[in-house]
Amino acid sequence: MAISKERFSSLAADVQRSVYQDLEIAWKNNRIADYLKSIGQSDLIPQEEAPYWDDACKNGKIIIFGEQTLKERDIIATIESEHISRDRIELCIGYDKLQKYHYRNLRYNNNYRLILIGAMPHSAEGKAHFSSIISMLENTDGYAKVIRLCSNAQLKITKTSLRKVIHGEVENGYLAVA
Repeated sequence: MAISKERFSSLAADVQRSVYQDLEIAWKNNRIADYLKSIGQSDLIPQEEAPYWDDACKNGKIIIFGEQTLKERDIIATIESEHISRDRIELCIGYDKLQKYHYRNLRYNNNYRLILIGAMPHSAEGKAHFSSIISMLENTDGYAKVIRLCSNAQLKITKTSLRKVIHGEVENGYLAVA
């Protein structure tokens, strides 16, 4: 298939933008190596150590957004069972709280290490041009790592989904325990 020079330039710009956005999301989620492997660029995987500030943030807070599916004490107990202290857990549970929360306050806020998302309304204050708050958090610079909590392929906060995510993040060294 032959295309014009102008169309090629436009296509190249679109591809660069898409790859950059995917790489940025992988970086935000501490998954650069996985992404580079997936596009056949393993030789580009950075071999540097994480900067000191990144290691220091491992003790940051975990904030959980979602509809009420578990009692708050069950959510806290499940996370504490993975050796994360109660003072590092913040909950924003329930439709009214989710709609009125000022999500932009989390941007460039080093107090937070992880944002966990269960089922929540698409429409809320501060989503700007994004289709949902989740999309905004995942695709905007400056937010902590975002992980969707799922059960049976649907967003839902369950003891199992919480335990699995927290355990995984502790195991891979992203979250410190204590």
